[in-house]
Order: sequence, then structure tokens, then C-alpha cells
Amino acid sequence: MQLHPCPIRKVTPDDGWHYWFGYYDKCPWSPDGTKLLAHRAQFCARFPTPDDVAEVGFLEGWETDTPRFVKVGQTTAWNWQQGAMLRWGKDEPRFNTSDTEPVYTVHTSTGVALTLDFGRLSRLRPEYGHPGQTDPEPDDPHPTNCGISRLDADAKTLILSLDQLDRITADGSARAGGDLHQHVNHLAFNPSGTRFCFMHRFVRTDGILHSRLFTSDLEGTDIRLLFEGLVSHYDWRDDETILAWAGKRSLLGSANATKTPTQHAMTLARRGLKPIYYAMGKPRFLMNKIMKDSYLLIRDVDVRTPDAPEPEPFAKGELICDGHCTFNRGGKEPGRWVLTDGYPDMKGRQPLFLWDCAHNRGYEIGRYHTPRELDGDIRVDLHPRFNQDASLVCIDSAMEGKRAMYVVDVSELTKG
Repeated sequence: MQLHPCPIRKVTPDDGWHYWFGYYDKCPWSPDGTKLLAHRAQFCARFPTPDDVAEVGFLEGWETDTPRFVKVGQTTAWNWQQGAMLRWGKDEPRFNTSDTEPVYTVHTSTGVALTLDFGRLSRLRPEYGHPGQTDPEPDDPHPTNCGISRLDADAKTLILSLDQLDRITADGSARAGGDLHQHVNHLAFNPSGTRFCFMHRFVRTDGILHSRLFTSDLEGTDIRLLFEGLVSHYDWRDDETILAWAGKRSLLGSANATKTPTQHAMTLARRGLKPIYYAMGKPRFLMNKIMKDSYLLIRDVDVRTPDAPEPEPFAKGELICDGHCTFNRGGKEPGRWVLTDGYPDMKGRQPLFLWDCAHNRGYEIGRYHTPRELDGDIRVDLHPRFNQDASLVCIDSAMEGKRAMYVVDVSELTKG
């Protein structure tokens, strides 16, 4: 990994507000590149309540020393990780509000929209939920009426239920999670919009968060289980392949099978070492060294298919910590560059990386301080995103003590 610091500029005003964009799977730049979408709030170090309002709008003059926030609305349907799913739609900002059907993702070309049950996330994974919404089925571990829905002009259609996903197993078990309460998250379309991927998750009885990576067509009829164990962040490389930070976690055993003595010992050791791991600043590279988690290229083929291909290592030995990864969709060579980040190191610094797929080499382009009090469930992840031609990168950061947005100029690398 080569060190190659790139110029960085703060693009949000110093007006007392806390600014952020949201998740790494959306582009904050307007189609003409002149504006940047943004949220802002008056506080930053706690979960929002159902009554807390975030203002939404865009930044003008972000490339100057006097950026200006233009408010277009406000919402109570938001969180720190993903905001209000703020996005551009026909040259104007779109976002979730308290009185509309929340949208999770919209394909930029086809306009197809998908959503999930934010109330269930609020209960089971609150950093991704909406505080004003409640789980419609809090006593059911795998409801038949909760899951993933497609949003059309005048209808919401459930296309995949949690009960349906729970019945899909690779080891012949009747249920994947059974009585364990389950949810779905992180819906993402493939580039052409013909399929989408998502995670089916539950916390195992041994306290381990179990993740199952699925893909589906838009009707929920062709459902494929691609991987299970640990799956974190991912992006489609093309219509057939997903890049994901993942690991089978064989040392900890599977979700349902009886553990071997070694697996039982590793599970106990993991519990005992967790406080030490957090005290060290959660060095994520240990997950690569001990648990063998890594970036993998995973084909869109069901693992139950005979001769299903094994995942292929990506940037092995170079990108060794979990991060929010995306391929460039624009520029001279779409798909050449992978942009990703990492979690704070032992000195509280978050790294930012670029990986050149054409030459199989990587660059650390920045490392930025984050306050310890803004870690954990209210963390400020960098969540890096390319602009349309992959010359600039937008990140969220608290490097100056407040939530703010920054732009990193990577054109020297990506335009070369």
C-alpha cells in the first residue's frame, strides 16, 4: 500500500450546525456537479428521538471558502448512518419524511424503488432505523408480512418476507434463524437494475451477528443465497459479481450446527477478549489476521448450485480492514477504481484508500482523526463516495470535533 495523501477541503459552513450526507451507496453531487446534498442537525452525540428534526438541502459554493447551505425541507425520518436517504431525483433533492412511505433505494436509471421495515430496524438495529417508527410484528422472529417491498406509483408490494428467507438454508436445516429475531438491511441494485442484493441477519444464541448475503430479481421469484457467516459492506462490480468484506467464520462454527470443542473455545475467547479489543480502538485488521475476514469477489450464483464458484480474494494482504467499498461508475475507465475506508485505528484515525484494479495496487490517500465520543452506535464513518467522473471524493468526518463534510481531490490518481 503506497502512501499518497490527497488535498482535502471542508465544504460545510462553520455556523454551529452539524453536517453529514449519509451512506456510501449514494452520490451527493448534483448531475451538473455544482451542488452537494447535505443534512444538518443541532446536536451530534446521541441517537435522534422521534421528535428530533434534521434539515435537508444542498451546499452551494462548496468549492469556495464560503459554502452556503440551502434548505429544501426537514424530516423526522432519519438516522446518523443513512440520514433520510437523501438523493437526487430529476435535478431536485428527494428524501424520506415522517408522513411518506420511506424509501430505501432507487435505481438511478430505471426508477425502481425498494424498501424494508424501518420500524423493525429501529428495534433490532437502531442505528439504521427511524426512531418514530415501530416494529409491526415485535413478537414474531420471522413474520410473513415483513421483509422487502417494491414501491410502484400507487402500490407497495411485499416481494420477499422474513419467513420466506428463514426457510432458505444451505445445510438442509428447516430454518436458518428459527426463533431468533431477524431483519433485512442494505439493499443495493446491480448496475443495470435487473437484480438487487441484501443481507438477512440475526444475532445467534452465542451473541454473534450472523449475516446471509442474498440476491433477487425484482419480483422475488429468483432468490439466491450467495454467502453466509460474516458479511459487512459491499458493492456490485458488475451485474454478475459483488465485492464484499466477508468471512465464513469457520473458527466460530455455523449458526445451527453443534460446535466442536475448538469452536466452543474460540467463541468463549471472543467474548472474553471483546473488552480488550474495544480498549485497543477496535483494530479491524485483527479480524483479517485471526478470523480470516477479507475482501472477496462473490459471484451471483446460489451456493446450493452444483459446482458453485468459491469467492475470489481481492487486494489480499493490502486492504485488510473492513470498509465501505464502491467502484467508480464514471470517468475514463468505469470499474477501475475501488474507494473504501476503515474504522479508527488505535490513535483514533480513520484511513481512506483507493485501489487500482488495473494495476493491482493501492494508495492510502488520507487518515483523519475522529473523537472517541463519536464512535460506537453514533459513530461518524467516512462513508466515501465518488463524484460522477471519479475525480473527487466526498466524506463525512468529525476530524475538527463536529460532524462535517469534506471533499478529497483524487484526480491526480484517477485521471492519470
